[in-house]
Amino acid sequence: METPIGINQRIPMQTLELALKAVLEDQYTNDYALELGRYDYQGENRIKKAARVLNRLTKTNALMPFYIEHKEKVLKALKNPDDRALLLIALVNTAYPFCYDVTATLGKYFHAQKTIGTPLLINKLSAKYGTNRTLPNGLYCIMPMLIDAGFITRPTVGLYEMCKLAPLTEVARQAYTQSFMLNNPLLTDSYRAENNFYFEFID
Repeated sequence: METPIGINQRIPMQTLELALKAVLEDQYTNDYALELGRYDYQGENRIKKAARVLNRLTKTNALMPFYIEHKEKVLKALKNPDDRALLLIALVNTAYPFCYDVTATLGKYFHAQKTIGTPLLINKLSAKYGTNRTLPNGLYCIMPMLIDAGFITRPTVGLYEMCKLAPLTEVARQAYTQSFMLNNPLLTDSYRAENNFYFEFID
């Protein structure tokens, strides 16, 4: 049976950052999520869909207790682009295991080659997620988010290159590691997570 992809609406990183800050400041509401959705989308259905994705990315995210516990460090880390990238994509990849799988697959093949094409991604992910339209649609959501965050660039249509991130804060690295562990619950704390291809993006 194919694994569901889940994500069906891309969220700009600036919008995700605003939602995250609202949660950290205890000011996040469903009405605020709808308001954020209206900045990026038209049509009530798309706006409501964006609000549901924002809720899953922030308010109900399994990683959010860690962010709340380290609130001041997270808010400070968001001011640095590379730390911000890790903090936001960690939320995305925790909320949607499909996005984690895309990031890990990219890391694996970037380890061996400079560029990756969409057909390779579809081929490698189809064993788990099937070959129907939902897989390309899911990539259509997550790839722009990874570009927006600064994980990858797209020099030409359908072709991607990796960016190397140099985070300045420990809290950003910890959050990204937590996103890895939450997607791999059978691993123990003794596992050297940083050796996994998921961490290929980090200097």
